[in-house]
Amino acid sequence: MGIGLAGNLRDHILLLLAIKAPEARIDVEHICEKVSRDASRSGGWALTKEGLIAELKKLEAEGLVESRGGFHYITDAGRSELRSRLPEASEYLNLSYRMVLAAKEYYPRAADQILPFLRGRPVSVIKVFSDESDPIGKVKPLFVRYARYKPKPEFIRIETKEELLRYVDDHAVDFVPYVHDFSAKEPSWLVVDLDAGEGLKGAPEGFLAVKFVAEKVFRLLEGCGISPAVKFSGSRGMQVWAALDNGRMPKGDLFAYYRRLVQLVQARVEDEIAKEGVPEALRGLADQAAGGGGLTTAKVAGKGERARKVLLDWSSMKPMGDVRAPFSIHYKTGLVSCPVDPSRILEFDPAEAAPGRVAEEAWRLSRFFSLEKGNPERLLERTGFLS
Repeated sequence: MGIGLAGNLRDHILLLLAIKAPEARIDVEHICEKVSRDASRSGGWALTKEGLIAELKKLEAEGLVESRGGFHYITDAGRSELRSRLPEASEYLNLSYRMVLAAKEYYPRAADQILPFLRGRPVSVIKVFSDESDPIGKVKPLFVRYARYKPKPEFIRIETKEELLRYVDDHAVDFVPYVHDFSAKEPSWLVVDLDAGEGLKGAPEGFLAVKFVAEKVFRLLEGCGISPAVKFSGSRGMQVWAALDNGRMPKGDLFAYYRRLVQLVQARVEDEIAKEGVPEALRGLADQAAGGGGLTTAKVAGKGERARKVLLDWSSMKPMGDVRAPFSIHYKTGLVSCPVDPSRILEFDPAEAAPGRVAEEAWRLSRFFSLEKGNPERLLERTGFLS
């Protein structure tokens, strides 16, 4: 094994040990099994048990790993060494391990910011594990809706930092609460989920179009006396949230009313775009969209028809409808679904959503997502809901 492969092996060992809970009992056989699998995929080199034991002894001598009772644990120095190596080692290290490590380092720092959106309601979690065919480039997600299934299904409840971190220790990286509390009688939030059609997602102007529409939705709600908030989806979308005083809504099915509200907001936003125009970078897209009914749509069905449009999605506004929590890591991208300063929606760059960066600014960002219940009457009137 050459120097490059030796370094590769060290990184594999340190990463595996770094994602384990402090009380986990990791023996040589377990390390050999997991590292052998990843090594064969990343570099095509074979690992022997003897070679692994020799490398563990080197790591122990350097104070990066310690052995107790036949089990192996990473030290603080080992974590520091791994952190310094990750940028250049990521191309050959297990993707699910890297994502779990990022979650274990991120959530203790952002727990106070995400918990208000998890408490008091059912929460689904997305755990990530190694993809058998490509553990280096892909993850295998596991969507978990219930804490237990017998004697009857029981929803996941996360009320404390300790409960949150227990799920993170069990490979949970993404937290998706329901839009209502446990009673499921009414939605807690109005969520307008903005997503570019398939024909826009790879286009340079695609994400800009989403941000442009997000700003329009934000200003419309704000102009109606609502205090909305904007967040990045964690992938290529944006979301605008608001909390409405349901006691001032018309009597009836509030979930249905919220769905209708999103559709009416889309129509009003489209009218404003037609009157006011778009940024120079979106002129060509807007001209193209004008002949096909506009830049935006609220039609969830028919992906082909909305391939070059921005969808204002209302589909989470239903019983058991869920939405990624602010400050949750997106399991596909590893980026945080983070709040966005409403004064710079158009300038937002997904690079700002890296977990380490968000953790440093979590308290400041949380100020952009302090939802307060607003009187919906002006919004209902402005959108024509009451007519």
